[in-house]
Amino acid sequence: MFDVVPFIVPFTRYPYSGSPVACDLCGAADHVTVCTHDRRLKKLETVACAQCGLMRTNPMPTEQEIVDYYKNLYRLDYGMTSTKPSRRHLNRSHRQAANRLALLAPVLSKPARILDFGSGAGVFLHHAKQAGHTVIGVEPGKEFARFAASEFGVDVINDVWEKTALPGKFDVITTVEVIEHLRRPVLALRWLADALKEDGVLYVTVPDMSPNDRETFRRFHFAHLYQFTPQTLIWAAAQAGLEPDPRFQPKRTQIVFRKTRTPPAPLIFPKAQGLEVAKLYPHSSVAGYIFSLRWLGSLVFRIRKTLRDSLG
Repeated sequence: MFDVVPFIVPFTRYPYSGSPVACDLCGAADHVTVCTHDRRLKKLETVACAQCGLMRTNPMPTEQEIVDYYKNLYRLDYGMTSTKPSRRHLNRSHRQAANRLALLAPVLSKPARILDFGSGAGVFLHHAKQAGHTVIGVEPGKEFARFAASEFGVDVINDVWEKTALPGKFDVITTVEVIEHLRRPVLALRWLADALKEDGVLYVTVPDMSPNDRETFRRFHFAHLYQFTPQTLIWAAAQAGLEPDPRFQPKRTQIVFRKTRTPPAPLIFPKAQGLEVAKLYPHSSVAGYIFSLRWLGSLVFRIRKTLRDSLG
């Protein structure tokens, strides 16, 4: 079980053992180190698969370690909340839910069966239900699932996806910043694809981990086990029998997929993809970042964002 104090102390390793795993996208075990710290200034190795370039935590937390983390620390560590969603979280979720419904409007012109995978506090389910759709969520967090049922009156399956039997097929499935948290993201995408009706769509968003001008270590977090770029997300979806739906314009790692219309060709990855990926993420000095005081700008930004979301 994780304890709060050793989990948040910077420059030390996270208190977990983990285990080495092969890449969930292509199955290769060889990898190249991309970064050795995360945004909490703690030691956390992130590697790129040598074959396809998909990034992952190494070693990967075990299933039990993940269960313990989400049970005891995730909401506090990641969302600065505890047993129920904060006002800040709910305000932000209401805005995002409205935007998601608007984006999916082309396939929601008539009542639809909608599944939200990783439904959190149930805000999107609430908006979709209000719009006349039949909704159900899957949320492993006990308190958040309970909040969704009591506050919004929506149906939520409170369990991990590996143990969940979904009730029938769905016209629309959404999953927002969930896949990156899973040990088997490609298998989860295949599970979701199987739950789609033949003409259904799957809306996926994950953090875009394409190279940018931020310090490399600030891009990573213990909760994110896999890190996607637009290309690796499309490849992962292809392995799950999905392709981008041409009715929707992809926006980086926000993509609407449909079932693949023709048998997909085997994926062929560029040579030495892992080495090429690692070169795109330059080494960043944690000490240099601290002494430069650049973190003050990030702190001010986060405070302003928190105040904005809290005041609604």
